[in-house]
Amino acid sequence: MPELMKLITTSLLALLLILNVSCTTEESIETVETADLSIDINLANETDWQMADEVLQLVNAHRATLGLSGLSSDRGYASAYAVAHTKYMIELDRISHDGFIDRARALKNNGAVTVGENVAAGYESAESVVNAWLNSPSHREAIQGNYTHTGFGVMQNESGRYYFTQLFYKK
Repeated sequence: MPELMKLITTSLLALLLILNVSCTTEESIETVETADLSIDINLANETDWQMADEVLQLVNAHRATLGLSGLSSDRGYASAYAVAHTKYMIELDRISHDGFIDRARALKNNGAVTVGENVAAGYESAESVVNAWLNSPSHREAIQGNYTHTGFGVMQNESGRYYFTQLFYKK
């Protein structure tokens, strides 16, 4: 019977991952090239801060169970870049890490040492997206990473489907 329950649970998780998607990436930028990495910091105001704060609370609660420090919310540059990327994913109607190197470079120009990113779409609550990320080794690694700050781009498309970009960085 335990094997059957394990099979059912695994099958349900696989189905959930098919219906809702997420992805992660991490980059340690060695050199910072000169490029126009400017952004309108006011974009940060466009994120769904209620949902983002719930995600952060869940992420920090998980980190606390491991003895890790909580992440500080960056409602400035990191969130502006996250919002810009979330808007891009909404335009594409799919998740992606396109342009991650530029986002990482921009954060490095503002004092970041390492930068990571989780993206997702289709999850309807903070709990569901964080649970999906924690059930994925690469996403969990980003959440548990040696980071100090995080920025969010959490937005809905015209039909109400959520898209998420969470940037992680260490100063």
